[in-house]
Amino acid sequence: MNKNETYYFIVNGNAGVGRKKSIWKHVLKPELIRRGVHFHQYECSYPGHGTKIASQIMAEHTGQLMLIVVGGDGTFNEVLNGITDFERVTVSYIPAGSANDLGYALGISSDPLRALTQILDGGRIYRMDIGKTTFHRDGTSRYFAISSGIGLDAEVCRHSGRGRLKVLLNRIHLGKMIYMLNTVRLVLAYPATDGKLVFANENGELTERRVHRLLFLAGMNQPYEGGHLAMAAGAKSDDGRLSFAMAHDLSNVKALFSLALLALKLHERIPGYEVVDARVCHVMLKDNLEVHTDGETFGGQWDITIECLPKKLQLLL
Repeated sequence: MNKNETYYFIVNGNAGVGRKKSIWKHVLKPELIRRGVHFHQYECSYPGHGTKIASQIMAEHTGQLMLIVVGGDGTFNEVLNGITDFERVTVSYIPAGSANDLGYALGISSDPLRALTQILDGGRIYRMDIGKTTFHRDGTSRYFAISSGIGLDAEVCRHSGRGRLKVLLNRIHLGKMIYMLNTVRLVLAYPATDGKLVFANENGELTERRVHRLLFLAGMNQPYEGGHLAMAAGAKSDDGRLSFAMAHDLSNVKALFSLALLALKLHERIPGYEVVDARVCHVMLKDNLEVHTDGETFGGQWDITIECLPKKLQLLL
């Protein structure tokens, strides 16, 4: 630990329940004080606040910055989208949400004190790819660290982000089950659609695919989403590509059956399920479907591009 360094903690005190909600106050902050660490604390108090805080820190301070996110996957995504200059920022993460797919994929300890100790003791620098989703309807875009998808997985995220059931499952430490329960509930009635997919590899070479009854497409930067569901078990966040997992040409009943195989990591046995590795995918659909980035949803879209930005983010693990 460099005692001359200032650490900027962006804390979502609303992430998780029970002990997780008190992680900052009762575990992390006392340890920082005990070690004599120079730090600033910023509390997220509403959706999107993490983005505003991160951009504010960057605007008010020059030079290299160390941002440490304490919260869930959504909080990390907000901070990611507030970074205006990736070259002068190092980010670290202490998972404190209900799913924690990012921390799980990166091997970050679920024990907050151990995760903090790893950061303060130096850890290692990891140059991680991040994703970018562009909404062509209005030209806006969002970064993501885990995944971005269109279709059923995004609709599940929309229904799983809030509500009494999620609160109840979080209280009994089964918060990750909300994603599977909502998937089962939604899949039988979900309106699959037709469309065109244009993939580009690292050399810019294009491959066009026509798909029928597309249930979902998810650009995976990490292997897991939705509470450690292995959507693309071979995805790597440092290879300059995304693994585009998709399900198509399935009836809703067959899609429901396929969920069991997906949960059991028997992807190769799922008819109509495939993973395509590419740098970019341009998605053009017949109908609007819900879109998400790292579980945060943005309404129906039919024309989007999901792409990989190689080694864009510097992480301290």
